[in-house]
Amino acid sequence: MEAVRFPRLTTPRLVLRAPSERDIPAWFARTTDVESASLAGDPVPDDISAGERWIARSRQRFADGKAIKWSIDQAGVADAIGTVTLSFDATDAKAAALGFVLARALWGNGLGSEAAREVVRYAFETLALEQVTAEAVARNFASLRILAKLGFKHIESFIDESDGEHCERFALDGGIESPSVVEQSGARLPS
Repeated sequence: MEAVRFPRLTTPRLVLRAPSERDIPAWFARTTDVESASLAGDPVPDDISAGERWIARSRQRFADGKAIKWSIDQAGVADAIGTVTLSFDATDAKAAALGFVLARALWGNGLGSEAAREVVRYAFETLALEQVTAEAVARNFASLRILAKLGFKHIESFIDESDGEHCERFALDGGIESPSVVEQSGARLPS
């Protein structure tokens, strides 16, 4: 059986590629930023050795067809600036969940939107998925804005049972809407 080649994606400012051992220090810096980890709903690792498990888990999930996790590289920046992930639904072969995390120093520059948009485009155009879902902590206004910009529709509010955090769930069916369509549709963040 032939191994599946990892999809490398590019945008004008970013390269999305397979995570590697060189990403571990930047990953550790992001995941030990308590506010960033809290907004992403991620646990804070005890030490940098957790990075090796993170890489192994990412590779195994890709090999098993359960997820694709990309490291995000930006031109002129030595370290990976974040990750973006598509996790595939075990019960629905035509759906996946989107997740993204960006280094705090780069928040507010449109890079999260750019990476998420490219992965969603790949999900619909290359993988022929019918739906991409996403969840965000209700206080993570930047992620909520990214999802709204991409045309995701609010499905429900819920409480994460693991930490009691108020969260929002979204879905996008069939493809990314252009910004003008989102503006015309009156897409708004949940209140």
